[in-house]
Amino acid sequence: MPRPKIHLEPYTDEIRTWLEDEKLKQAEVIVRLRELHNVKIELRTLSRFLAEANICVAVHYAKDTELNARITQLHYQVQCSDEETLKLLAQEGFKLDKWRLRRMRWRLGLKQRARALKPSEEGPLQMRRELKEAMRAGEKVEKMEIRMKAASKRIDAVTTELASTEAANRELAERLSQAEHEIERLRMQGRPYYEPLLP
Repeated sequence: MPRPKIHLEPYTDEIRTWLEDEKLKQAEVIVRLRELHNVKIELRTLSRFLAEANICVAVHYAKDTELNARITQLHYQVQCSDEETLKLLAQEGFKLDKWRLRRMRWRLGLKQRARALKPSEEGPLQMRRELKEAMRAGEKVEKMEIRMKAASKRIDAVTTELASTEAANRELAERLSQAEHEIERLRMQGRPYYEPLLP
């Protein structure tokens, strides 16, 4: 015997308000329908009804770039848990519940949620952070030293090349001078007498 069809049309406006204004999840809507109207439905039934009624339940979090950036910063740099993140965001004027934060975090790829730290863990964590920063600084210095050594080698090679070029130029000038003297000597030997004014 087929199940009787459940008509949700009488509750369309109410369901729309719950989802769009109160930001409830579909599971919470199912609970309210059961508690307020004694209507028992499955999640797939509600999803099908929402699609037919053109009720959009997708929240476009990507547009809220400032909130996304702040959540990412609190997750990676401060390493806050969800509870700590919600408190800090509330102080900064962002209004959202833990479910929306969780969905946004997952959309941003922040799947490894940091838990709240115990007082005994804060010291070692700070030491690890400082050690990582020191290691990064050391790596940067090491890379800079490698680059400086490579640049120094290039400078030495260019200097050597210039020095060899200068030596070759000096040797060539000496040879030219000797050749000129030899030519002059041969010209003088070919004359019957010495005439210094002749070229």
